[in-house]
Amino acid sequence: MNYLPFAEFLEQALSAGSAEDMKGAEKALAAAIEKENTPESVRAMNAAFALAYDYIKLKEKQAKEEKSRLVELSESERNEIAMVQRLLDYNMFTYHFQPIVRADNGEIYSYEALMRAEGLPGITPFHILKYAELSHRLGEVEHYTFMNVTRYLDEHEELFKGRKVFLNSMPNVTIAEEKMPEIIKLLEDHADKIVVEMIESSEFVDDRLEVIKEQFHNMGIPLAIDDFGTGYSNISNLLRYSPDYVKIDRSLISGIQNSPNKRHLVREIIDFCHGNSIMALAEGVETSEELRTMILMGVDLIQGFYTARPSPEVLQSLPYEIKAEIKAHHLERQDGQRLRVYQAPNGEVISLDRLQKEGYSKILIGADWSEGSVSIIGEPQLYAGIHVEIKENFKGTVILDNAHLSNHIERPCIDIGDSSDVTLQLVGENKLNNSGIRVPESSRLTLQGNGSIFIKLGHADFYGIGNDLTSRHGMLIFEQDGTVEITAESHSGVCIGSGLGGKIVIQRGRYVIRAMGALSVGIGATEGPADIDILGCDMDTVATGAYSVALGSTDSDAEIKMMYSSIKCHSESQLTVGIGTLHGKQANIKAESVNMHVTGSGDAITAIGALTNSSTISVSRSSLKVNCEGSRALLFGSYNGGTKIDLTDVDLAADLATEFRVCAIAKKEDVHTSGGKCKLRLGDWDSDKLIL
Repeated sequence: MNYLPFAEFLEQALSAGSAEDMKGAEKALAAAIEKENTPESVRAMNAAFALAYDYIKLKEKQAKEEKSRLVELSESERNEIAMVQRLLDYNMFTYHFQPIVRADNGEIYSYEALMRAEGLPGITPFHILKYAELSHRLGEVEHYTFMNVTRYLDEHEELFKGRKVFLNSMPNVTIAEEKMPEIIKLLEDHADKIVVEMIESSEFVDDRLEVIKEQFHNMGIPLAIDDFGTGYSNISNLLRYSPDYVKIDRSLISGIQNSPNKRHLVREIIDFCHGNSIMALAEGVETSEELRTMILMGVDLIQGFYTARPSPEVLQSLPYEIKAEIKAHHLERQDGQRLRVYQAPNGEVISLDRLQKEGYSKILIGADWSEGSVSIIGEPQLYAGIHVEIKENFKGTVILDNAHLSNHIERPCIDIGDSSDVTLQLVGENKLNNSGIRVPESSRLTLQGNGSIFIKLGHADFYGIGNDLTSRHGMLIFEQDGTVEITAESHSGVCIGSGLGGKIVIQRGRYVIRAMGALSVGIGATEGPADIDILGCDMDTVATGAYSVALGSTDSDAEIKMMYSSIKCHSESQLTVGIGTLHGKQANIKAESVNMHVTGSGDAITAIGALTNSSTISVSRSSLKVNCEGSRALLFGSYNGGTKIDLTDVDLAADLATEFRVCAIAKKEDVHTSGGKCKLRLGDWDSDKLIL
């Protein structure tokens, strides 16, 4: 049987507006079948006629019903539908972006793209969906949403900083078949930038739902369920969807602080989400009380007018006050009690003894002023249990006078806000317990004064002065004359510095650093580069653990300059470096007029330079004493070579217990020495040469 005439007939039926339009196609099919004149072809022809005319009757019925509905519309509604038709005809959509924020710290996690009809007064998303459905054009809304928002993401990628955008989808709506290849490609190309958000529906049969889930899963696109808690929503039904996010509907959030029933239901939703690796998002949060209640109940993400309204501009950060409120509620959830915050006026002398007696647990500096100074005075034996937060954009001085501060592990004793320039003036002996000083990447901290600061870090991933292991720290400048002593005996961390690095300038003072953990850095960085300048100080640094660096970086480059200082470094690990980098590509070490003593032990160890890659080492007018032991112990650089050494007027004495017969593995032309003296002991063998 020739099927081509049937295909042509049915194709015309799809575009026909009435039965009259099909007369010619009917005659053409009948003529083709008459030539074959078989019972099968006749039965197929009759079936095609029946199918085509049933379809046309259905279209005519829908058109009649639509016309009837249009006739029933009021004049204002007819104006509205005309504007929506124009919106769809010319793709006049615009989009606002509402931040979705983390419930632990108020940082922006992602955004939701919300469609708007700019230039069409009175037309809201409700009107768009209402009249698009009435006109059987919801598929175009879906198509435009995917197309427009992904295009905006491409054109403004720098505004989103890797944060995903939630896109509303109507899974029951069918997009025109000819548009589907374009949509699928858009989704695949932006799988790492979007989350598809759809409303739960009982109309889905399981087979259809599985197809949708598999499509998104194969493209690597996360799925969110919107408006959960209304309509067909129930806990067990979530298992059908297996989403990555659940957005708890506004109807359950509104006034939740006064409704035990709502709290019971929402708590069940949150517990179910957490038990199934789903993030729970509270949408429609509009009051401070709703915000606090949802955070105390353990929700992961917050969205609503109270935290941030939708805006045509892509908001980069929440206001400080909102972030501070979110953090306070999160701490209340963790600690079981609300923080009592003392807002320090400009110029005040604050007594820790008085604040402790009045039940305060935090001092907030710069709440309603951005420049000035504050003095915090304690007593040698007073442990106040109080920590300090400095507001963002602050510029001024904080005097610590025998102040003993403390905070919970992993929360800084002194937390400096973004874009701040803080001078910490040290008087007497100041102590920080459990945690240290956080300096975000955009800020600057300068230590001054004749006093000292002693920091004892708790048992967690640690940092003493700088930032956490997933962040960069701001500029750190040490100009104090007293002692900075930091002790950490924990898992992983940096005593001075951060995970991703930043600039460190040490210009005077005495330093006693003890970093003891699985991965430990005394001064520098773990994953990021170390950029350290040292001038006129007395330094004693110890780093021990499975992997350790006394001064430098574990995984990235090290740029270290030292002048007019006394530096003692000890490192003890499986893989370890005294001054330089473990796995970074390059270590550039320069020392002038420095008294250095480097000791350590490990399976593989280098005193100065890069353990596994290239090193450039320049030392002049200095004394260098090294005592290291390990099967692969070197004085300078890597056991893989790539080391350049320049020693001028250096008094060098090294004792290495190693299988190597040299202190450095380097080409002869890359080693330059002049003046000074060299005394080397390699196991039981003495030498005065760095290389053979």
